[in-house]
Amino acid sequence: MRDTRGTRTTPEDTKSDAYLAETSHREMMQQELMDLGVWLADHPEAATRNLKPIRSAKVLEPGVYYNRGTGMVDRIFSPQRVALGHKMFRVSSDPAAPVTEIRRRVLEGK
Repeated sequence: MRDTRGTRTTPEDTKSDAYLAETSHREMMQQELMDLGVWLADHPEAATRNLKPIRSAKVLEPGVYYNRGTGMVDRIFSPQRVALGHKMFRVSSDPAAPVTEIRRRVLEGK
């Protein structure tokens, strides 16, 4: 199969309208977390106001965290060591929390 430019494609390369409209795919959820990280980087006061800072932990427990150093919101599914001096905030203790709950907690702190 070839696209309009004559490039060879496979069915996996061609995204349907249904696929693009679907928001439950891992890539879409990851993009939403990346967008939250960008928003938090632009609004640093929201992290200190709405999220619990993690300062002295040497090992992070599973959950969702905002890393101010990288500007990313990450899901951690198993305990991970972190470097000293890290600037992390716990968003949720449930690593499988829905993106809507994560967004609400980041924006509102509830």
